[in-house]
Amino acid sequence: MIHQLLNLTRPLFVVDTETTGVDTQKDRIVELGFQQWGPEGMVKEWSMLVNPGIPIPEAVIKIHGITNDDVYQWPTFKRYAYSLSKGLINCDFAGKNVRFDLRILAAEFLRVGVEWSYMDARVIDAERLEQLAVPRTLSHLHEKYTGKMHDGAHGALSDVRASTTVIVGQLETYEILSRNLDTLHAAQWPGWIDGDGKFRFIDGIPCFGNWGKYAGKPMKNADRGYWDFILSNSFSADVKDLARKAKLGQFPKMKETV
Repeated sequence: MIHQLLNLTRPLFVVDTETTGVDTQKDRIVELGFQQWGPEGMVKEWSMLVNPGIPIPEAVIKIHGITNDDVYQWPTFKRYAYSLSKGLINCDFAGKNVRFDLRILAAEFLRVGVEWSYMDARVIDAERLEQLAVPRTLSHLHEKYTGKMHDGAHGALSDVRASTTVIVGQLETYEILSRNLDTLHAAQWPGWIDGDGKFRFIDGIPCFGNWGKYAGKPMKNADRGYWDFILSNSFSADVKDLARKAKLGQFPKMKETV
């Protein structure tokens, strides 16, 4: 399985969320599932429903099948936040379109005032690994690598299991793909600091990406007012976290790779 194909040096969480929509700032998690992997194999897998505190739109219910009645009596994210923040640290992440899952998790933590960040994690995405093929749904990828349809699509734990299966299939099929998480992460997200790629390392220096008046320039060049502009507008939770720290003169440092 995945632990035999990747050089795991710390826990790897394969993660999936089901949500009320695709806006990480406005929408909420309604289900969270994950598998935790270590060098010896899968440690555990777990899923939970979450009361989002807002109605789930009918159009979204048709996608994942989770209704407002299903989540009514479940705790809100705030109830889970502290234990999750202690469990999902000093680890790496994998999944399909997993940057979305991590961004909405970061937004949920920020909303309830619990400190959490995935900025030091290496992130492996099944769709990014499929660079030689036309982008496809998780169901298509699952069928390609197993010969079987993914019947449980859009259930968090079912999607977690399918993502693990797809990534294993990709690693077994494409010898060109490194088994080193640092190398895979760098190839998928070259220089990315945050989940949107708003900030990137350029020659080891944290810089703005190709946007705004400081495009391509070092983060330290921005004036205090620009960080306030970011904090007062609809940027993602991880971008705002970087802005808050930048106001204090704290800038990200590029990780040393082995």
